[in-house]
Amino acid sequence: MSISITADEAALTFAGYARSRDRVGVRNHLAVVSTVALSNRIAVIAAQRFGSKEQQPVLAVHGQFQRGLQTPDARLQDRVIAQLVDHPNIGAALVLCHDRRAAQAWQHMLAQADKPIEVLAVMDSQGVQHAIDRALQALGRLSVPLKQLQRVACRFSSLSIALECGGSDASSSVCSNPAIGRFVDAAVAHGATVIVSETAEFIGGEELVRNQSVTPEVAQAIVERIAATEARMSKDGDSYRGINPTAENIEAGLSTLIEKTMGAVCKIGNSRFTGCLSFGQEPTKPGLYFMDTPFFSPCSITGMVAAGAQITLFSMGVFNPSGNPLAPTIKVCGNPQTVEHWEDGIDVDLSGLIAGAIDLDQAAQKVRQAVLGAATGAITKTEAWGEGQFIVPQFLPSF
Repeated sequence: MSISITADEAALTFAGYARSRDRVGVRNHLAVVSTVALSNRIAVIAAQRFGSKEQQPVLAVHGQFQRGLQTPDARLQDRVIAQLVDHPNIGAALVLCHDRRAAQAWQHMLAQADKPIEVLAVMDSQGVQHAIDRALQALGRLSVPLKQLQRVACRFSSLSIALECGGSDASSSVCSNPAIGRFVDAAVAHGATVIVSETAEFIGGEELVRNQSVTPEVAQAIVERIAATEARMSKDGDSYRGINPTAENIEAGLSTLIEKTMGAVCKIGNSRFTGCLSFGQEPTKPGLYFMDTPFFSPCSITGMVAAGAQITLFSMGVFNPSGNPLAPTIKVCGNPQTVEHWEDGIDVDLSGLIAGAIDLDQAAQKVRQAVLGAATGAITKTEAWGEGQFIVPQFLPSF
């Protein structure tokens, strides 16, 4: 499939995998998706053995996915898993289930998928080794059409980018977050989709949300999510404003939640919120979106990736190892000490901002180059280490 690119768009193109529904993948993963924790180990072993034998990497997508959840949590978990299978960075997928009934349900849910998919029930096997052998055979079949796909020129506007921050310190608010924010302004102007999450990180930033939303209704929806999160987190008598910043934030120089919040929201730049999303909800058009998620990085990133984000921009001061194996995570840092000590975990070094060697526009350009590089296939440090988790929140007790 080819895409027509104008001369003006040429500087912002990348080589990606054209999918149906005008979507683009920045990776072409052959994946094993475990729909329940009971099949995780078989998924991991099958991925490792196939990759070693065939010299074709296999991505194992798994989490602590449970059976027996109450209906809203079960629906959310199933929806997120289905969206991960459908993710444009996956070119073909083996879906592992525990039992035959679950496999039949997943076959029905994935019947309209636009990629090669096979669904296997582990309990239909005659032993662990037989289950692994069946998975290996399925991966062999799925790998054949995958090899035929080639990268083609794709528009920058086909990108969906997740924003995350962790290990915040003073450098976050003057280096990495503002640089990402300046990049975000350009990305949104060029038609890309950007998602920011971690609702608790916006506590104290309500006025900024009101000023940077396209309509009062969008602003109100976001502010209501922030208020609900703070109320929920204070139910046990602990004020969230009293337990955040965290210990590492305080050690790094932050003193109040408002201070941390205003540094964190710098990463949206001057862009205005187009909409408010629930966990894993997919945007309906380009623009900047707020997603209501918990503040634990692996969980919030899971929500944004499930919503279709192909790349994650992760701002940090103190090092944070979080990432997601499905969407390349680009670590951006301006703290000279962190860059020195964690060079093998950081993709974009912005310490030159503090030294006065570069300005904010040059820093944003470095972020853009890293995004286009990762979109075209450059391996990020997080990918090289195999770091990342899939975590779906539960909002109701399972007992």
